[in-house]
Amino acid sequence: MLRLANLNRWQAGGGHLFISAAIGAAVLAAMILVWYPPPYFEAAGGFGLVLLMVGVDVTLGPLLTTAVYNPAKGVGKLKFDLAVIVACQLAALAYGIHVMYSARPAYLVFAVDRFDLVMANTLSAAEFAKASPPWHRVPIGRPPTVGAKLPDDPKLKEESLFLALGGVDLTQQPRFFVPYAEVAGSAARKGHAIAELKRLNPDRVAAIDAIVRSSGRPEPALRYLAARAPNRDFAVIVDAADGAIVDMTIARPW
Repeated sequence: MLRLANLNRWQAGGGHLFISAAIGAAVLAAMILVWYPPPYFEAAGGFGLVLLMVGVDVTLGPLLTTAVYNPAKGVGKLKFDLAVIVACQLAALAYGIHVMYSARPAYLVFAVDRFDLVMANTLSAAEFAKASPPWHRVPIGRPPTVGAKLPDDPKLKEESLFLALGGVDLTQQPRFFVPYAEVAGSAARKGHAIAELKRLNPDRVAAIDAIVRSSGRPEPALRYLAARAPNRDFAVIVDAADGAIVDMTIARPW
């Protein structure tokens, strides 16, 4: 406690800033690795949420520490002030993590002729209650890739279409999810030539060529499909023969 009492306000604020930045960076890295793997972070608008969360949390605590820190207060008062600031900072961080967790990508769903990046907060409990495992809940970790197919049963098909008219798309109806392998062939048939993706993204030609090279396949052996996302749509690169996902990239898909 002697060291704490001997610090000036700038040293205390600087130390608090360093600790806050380290914690913020660790939280951000964990979120990107688990909940928002590329390109989902940009596609889902993660930059704005993280800037708000980390910006407020990383700067607020150190600024308050710099403002209120005064060694003349005595160790007891310093401890109380810092405890209140840290408690507020942790509460803000916990709220930010909760928001990021609630709005995280849940599934990448292929249906008809495109992919949808479906967010956790757009899937209702009512729809989950109708689904069978493993589609009956939001995955905790990385969002899996699945397919969605209209049912053959006329009554269920009518119900699904009615929900879609009300704003709940097929990709938000997990009871109709199937493993991606069951729709991969359809994805391959619906795919577009990579040359078209380059035409739509002249500024991204080098990055697209790099994806082709890293795939180990010639360009004609690949196709791309559009993926709709809340913040920015992107392209999913698939094998032209079997529809297996090769890569994803932030690029204009249409």
